[in-house]
Amino acid sequence: MRILVFVGLTACTTGSPLTQIGPQVEVHVDATRNVAVSITTWNELAALRDAMTAGEITTTLDDQPLLVDVGATGTFGGGDRYVAAFATAPEASREMPSPPPTSSTIAISDGTTTWTARIDQMFANDIAPIGPLVAGTDVFEWPSAASASPYSSIEWACVEVSGVSAACLGEPHGDPNITISKELITATIAGASGDRIDVTGERDANPDSSGNGPQFLTHIAAHFTGALE
Repeated sequence: MRILVFVGLTACTTGSPLTQIGPQVEVHVDATRNVAVSITTWNELAALRDAMTAGEITTTLDDQPLLVDVGATGTFGGGDRYVAAFATAPEASREMPSPPPTSSTIAISDGTTTWTARIDQMFANDIAPIGPLVAGTDVFEWPSAASASPYSSIEWACVEVSGVSAACLGEPHGDPNITISKELITATIAGASGDRIDVTGERDANPDSSGNGPQFLTHIAAHFTGALE
């Protein structure tokens, strides 16, 4: 029995680096449309570390290479996990098509194994009020947050009036002046005409990857700025 177990464990360490590590892949898109991708493994740390050191792991966004984020790449948590991090170039050197693409593809490869995931409305920044923005109850629609396949949902949202403390919903916040239902954010707003309104939020999407890879856990931020009428 011990011999069988030993042989099985040895077999798991063969193959290309991506097939060995069993990672968690996360994609973050901030409100200015910068993209960060992290590949985290708690298994076979050396396989991912050595592959990154050798330059074998590449990540692309719509066929354009992402840069290695050196500061976020390395061994963390007292040595229990290794993170390979990639990001888009600084905002000043990037060009965002207008209108943005309806979907984008992220690919991770070690030269032998490639995982890809198509993420719908990855660059949509489409929170907006559905009616006049006035003091009282206002409803904001976030169309790109409404998707059943792949699943997408609003994770958290905040509504802030002219620098006053924001009303937020989502862990660990639970303000009674704001609710979330599917793609809608409803907030009770107190203020005067001309007061600036900032709505920020994050939606989560979990598209499956091709190539027998993990889900690409995706977090997409958005932002709306307006003023009370």
